[in-house]
Amino acid sequence: MFRILNILLLTIGVAYSQSSDQLFSEANKHYNNNQFDDAIAVYESILDQGLYSTDLYYNLGNTYFRLGDFANARWSYEMGLINDPRNKDITYNLVLTKQKIPNTLEIPDSQILNMINNFLASFTYEEFIFFSSLMLLFFSLSFTLHRIIMSSFSARLYYFFMLLFFLGTSCSVIKFLWEKNNSFGVILNDETQLYSAPFLNDDINISVFFSGNKVKIEQTTDKWLEISSMDGRKGWIRLEDIRTLE
Repeated sequence: MFRILNILLLTIGVAYSQSSDQLFSEANKHYNNNQFDDAIAVYESILDQGLYSTDLYYNLGNTYFRLGDFANARWSYEMGLINDPRNKDITYNLVLTKQKIPNTLEIPDSQILNMINNFLASFTYEEFIFFSSLMLLFFSLSFTLHRIIMSSFSARLYYFFMLLFFLGTSCSVIKFLWEKNNSFGVILNDETQLYSAPFLNDDINISVFFSGNKVKIEQTTDKWLEISSMDGRKGWIRLEDIRTLE
């Protein structure tokens, strides 16, 4: 009985995978035929199934870019970089997209902070964990070697891998805390209204955001998000005005 169940589950999984692959191929055909609206509909339907990949986000971003929807293009490229932080094609296209967005808000220039942010953004949390685990293995082996031969070389090797393990673990913790405590989104609608409280009222309309800008999400309700921007503004926007990066 268990064997039959396993075969059934495997068959369903293969069929599901083939279905998503077929949809991806269909969307690519629409894109190649300049049927961009149809391509987006199919790409988005794959995401609606809970499936994603770097290629999917890349192609979706390219399609939105061709339509001049730079907000959704930026969202797609940002999601692609979350999945594959060192993808050069996505990074290049994201830079081009930002240049198309008016009144773009970015992190203020700081060479040290930019270096730290770029380093942490270049690796996923899983990659930091893998590196730390690998250094722990080498650290354990070098410690065992040092206990056996007790030489200056084995001591230096032992301390070297101990340092790398400490650095890898520290980066893993920082990356985990950053992802846990920081949530971002991309403004979708032009002239998105920023309110001082989570309800519609012209008297509490305090500012305007333009589409394509990336903002930090502070907290959420059923229909509203409290956000803060790189230039220090903070307030509430409607849920439909933003696409979260998660």
